[in-house]
Amino acid sequence: MVQNTDLTFFTNEPERDLYSRFSKILKSNTQFFDVLVGYFRTSGFFKMYDAMETVEKIRILVGLNVDKYTVKIIDKANAEIKYEAPTMKEAKESFSESVESEFAQSDTTSQIEQGVSTFIEWLKNGKLEMRMYLDAPIHAKVYIMRKDMNKVSDTYGSVITGSSNFSEAGLQNNLEFNVELKDSRDVQFALGKFEELWAKGVPITEEYIEAVEKKTWLRNDITPYEIYLKTLYEFFREEINSDKDLLLDELLPDGYMKLQYQIDAVVQAKKILEAYNGVFISDVVGLGKTYICAMLAKSLKKGRKLVICPPVLVDYWKDVLLEFDVAAEVESLGKLESILEKGVDKYKYVFIDEAHRFRNQGTESFSNLHKICYGKKVVLISATPINNYSSDIENQIYLFQPKHNSTIIGVKNLEGFFRELRTKEKKYTKGTQMYLDQLRENSEEIRDKILRHIMIRRTRGEIKEYYAVDLKRQGLTFPKLGTPEPIVYTFDDDTNMVFNETVDVIKNFKYSRYKPLLYLKDTKKYAFLLTAQHNMGGFMKSILVKRLESSFYAFKNTLQRFQDSYEKFITMYDSGEVYISKKVDVYDLLDNGDDDKLMDFVEAESVMHFKSSDFDEKFIKDLKWDLNKLKYLSNMWANITADPKLDQFKLELQENKKLVGNKKIVFTESKETAEYLAENLAELFGKRVIAYTGSSSLVLKAVIEDSFNPKCKEKDNDRFDVLITTDVLAEGINLHRANALVNYDLPWNPTRIMQRVGRINRVGTEFDQIYVFNFFPTAQTSRHLPLKDRIIEKLQAFHDTLGEDFKYLSEEEEVSSQKLFNDLNMDLDADEECASPELAYLAVIRQIRDNDIALFEKIKKLPKKAKTGKLSDLVKGEATLSFIKKGYLKTFFITEKSDTKQISFMDAVSYLKCEPDTEKISVGKEYFNHFDKNNEAFDYSLVEEEVITNIRPAVAGNDQKMIRYLRALRSIKSFTDEQEEKIRHMIQVWENGDVPANDTKAILKEIKNVEDGVEAYYKIEGMLDDKYFEGRKQMENKADGEKKEVILSCYMKGAVD
Repeated sequence: MVQNTDLTFFTNEPERDLYSRFSKILKSNTQFFDVLVGYFRTSGFFKMYDAMETVEKIRILVGLNVDKYTVKIIDKANAEIKYEAPTMKEAKESFSESVESEFAQSDTTSQIEQGVSTFIEWLKNGKLEMRMYLDAPIHAKVYIMRKDMNKVSDTYGSVITGSSNFSEAGLQNNLEFNVELKDSRDVQFALGKFEELWAKGVPITEEYIEAVEKKTWLRNDITPYEIYLKTLYEFFREEINSDKDLLLDELLPDGYMKLQYQIDAVVQAKKILEAYNGVFISDVVGLGKTYICAMLAKSLKKGRKLVICPPVLVDYWKDVLLEFDVAAEVESLGKLESILEKGVDKYKYVFIDEAHRFRNQGTESFSNLHKICYGKKVVLISATPINNYSSDIENQIYLFQPKHNSTIIGVKNLEGFFRELRTKEKKYTKGTQMYLDQLRENSEEIRDKILRHIMIRRTRGEIKEYYAVDLKRQGLTFPKLGTPEPIVYTFDDDTNMVFNETVDVIKNFKYSRYKPLLYLKDTKKYAFLLTAQHNMGGFMKSILVKRLESSFYAFKNTLQRFQDSYEKFITMYDSGEVYISKKVDVYDLLDNGDDDKLMDFVEAESVMHFKSSDFDEKFIKDLKWDLNKLKYLSNMWANITADPKLDQFKLELQENKKLVGNKKIVFTESKETAEYLAENLAELFGKRVIAYTGSSSLVLKAVIEDSFNPKCKEKDNDRFDVLITTDVLAEGINLHRANALVNYDLPWNPTRIMQRVGRINRVGTEFDQIYVFNFFPTAQTSRHLPLKDRIIEKLQAFHDTLGEDFKYLSEEEEVSSQKLFNDLNMDLDADEECASPELAYLAVIRQIRDNDIALFEKIKKLPKKAKTGKLSDLVKGEATLSFIKKGYLKTFFITEKSDTKQISFMDAVSYLKCEPDTEKISVGKEYFNHFDKNNEAFDYSLVEEEVITNIRPAVAGNDQKMIRYLRALRSIKSFTDEQEEKIRHMIQVWENGDVPANDTKAILKEIKNVEDGVEAYYKIEGMLDDKYFEGRKQMENKADGEKKEVILSCYMKGAVD
């Protein structure tokens, strides 16, 4: 076959790409270059601009992307489809948008910037012209090149036509089919057609210049202040206008104020619930979390709701839901097994009040709650979701997210994330400054990477600051709290001696009656119960200490009960038979101050049976030693008749101006102390004093509300001025007609003070000031010491007595007497540390929206990949910060020198925050290099997460043991196809991290000594709840499938090293 040299084909295959051919022709004395294409991409020009340097005139005629415009059936009779041309205005707008879109997706390099600058320069000086043809869609791709006849007299030029658009892909990347025609007749024919179309074309040179200079990242007039505001706009984009949603008014019953901070919480919670299947409502005490949740429940139109709460709050929740017209079932958290038995498939939403009570995943109650929540959308309500350990919040998250395959953006393997944090903590000794610094750093990481996505938490200080206008408009204020005031009582010498001796006995007491399994001759069979037995001994020690500090009256009664219990147990032992309760787990005990109930629980025989001979002889010796010590203490205390604590309290009630007159709430942890105080204070207040404990009636609770809840004022049933109560009224009731609160016992756990204060420190109180008092014991013999030292001396005595068992009184990890004293005397107005610092910046962008709508509009329309430059004291040399998002995933990366790292929103704002007149500087030479590094770091963070957690989750601990065991079972050939499939499904369940730790532990224990694999299979299948076989309705990660967008970048220049 003879090759025709007049035809040359270009397919973009090696050595036959169109770009190389264009370059060669254009550089070879080409004088005129005309381009006719349906789609023009500036990337084609970037690629070719150096080859066009010597071309005298370039004309580009483009078609319009008709996809956006209407193709109508004009002749309905013939069903003829005809093109309806857009208006010139529509066409130019469309072209401008296409340029904007192209640059948003293009690479960001100095070469492109240089190429586009040249392109703009040629447009302005007339070397390059652009027009758009509107009369019909253009699908042609024709490139006409004419030579300078003065230099090349024998060659007219050439035409290239085919499938390639004038874009980088068309010139080099895509597989195309193009042909070059060199015959002058072909060139002249093509030129003639081009001229016809060109004459009808609409000039778009100005539109292109404006689009590039005003609507793309090449824009050079964006100020640092505008970049700062753009950051806020994009970060809070979904939340900015939630305060304008009028439909939310319908969520409130008549007579309730529409508080904006509560409305914002509902909007945010609904969004989080939809995205992640769960949300924490964790505003501090007294901000109305129950009302927020009632509004949230009402806004969730489809699906039945279940509310699980402490027993004392069941009626409160029912009343609130009835008032808000919400259909929901309310159950006590003590009835989880009953809830499961009745079935939970009917529920779509589960609300859990006081969710922090389920922070230990090793308990049976956690396992039951996990089964209730599995596959549901979960709302966790708690003012203290994290008490001290990072595992507190981790375990609660597992109620709606799998451990190893979470949908929280950026952290698929939650267990691995928290395990890494704990590893960092373990590098340092507890209590050291480095350890505390690491804890703080871990908390910030948890907040930024996890809680930012799934928790709503605001402090009073934040509400007062960022919702000041709304609060003022409604006439609402928060009262001032200030520092708690000490009420100090003093032991005389005799009392102090008895006190010190008592403390010494409690410290050395064996507590043998409460941990009998530790005395068995053979403990192996009950190894799994030994820890609980040991804990029970520590717990009972803490009961003695609490009663001793609460009141002498309560302590004497508790001593007697201990003594009775020991005597009964020894009598049983002497009979040769021993019965022991096996259900006692102190982590499931909720001490309400009623020792009678506690003893009933401890002695409930449900039931392990032993012979007395099964125990080491040391057991009966320790039992008798303990009993003798109890009798010794009882005899000593029989001689103590004075009560210096009560005497001091009576004096304060009569003389302290802050306690005289207004209503008062007195909290104690002992039912007996409460009743004892009510009886003795009747001397001062007559029938105006009342005690309310766990054994009191609901009728009495209603009467108390009539006296202390402002909403009941109109009932005219005010019967009490002094309320003495246990923590049974520390939650779920409004008592803010009182403005003084007395902690008669030491609040060993200082966080409980805020829970109690929350009863009277509420929105709408009529008081400007609330007073809190704490009782502290001192000794007369130490009166020469400063008051603080005298108090700490007594605190230390309690601390030394309890040792490691102090954990039963306080949820703090490291508690010293000094720290406890400081915590109990800290300024309550100091609030917790700022919980939602982002709120300040949401307020900023809302203020711009409300007060400068022109600026708000301008910020909205800033181009993707917008950039600016500024001077910064926070960097040395040069640095660039980039804001990159993908779906819901919003991240910030900064490159300084050779170091690139991801930073939090708050850290990013510290770099970007500036004033309107902050000077803009030109981006430096390192900007594009920094930009690429930030971009690559973002991509790598997603790839790294995918590699670590998506292919095979990094599973550890018992989950890992379970997976290995199941994989080993797969080698057994005798399983049926269905059983093999079920084993595969089980592996997936544990790889996801769907099974509670307690269940996994129990299954491993059950199969530990099973040698037959098929038998083990049946045991696993029988113990694994059917819910986990069904699988959870897993939400997609909201970043998956979304396009990456570089929102903006800020180049910064600081001092040079």
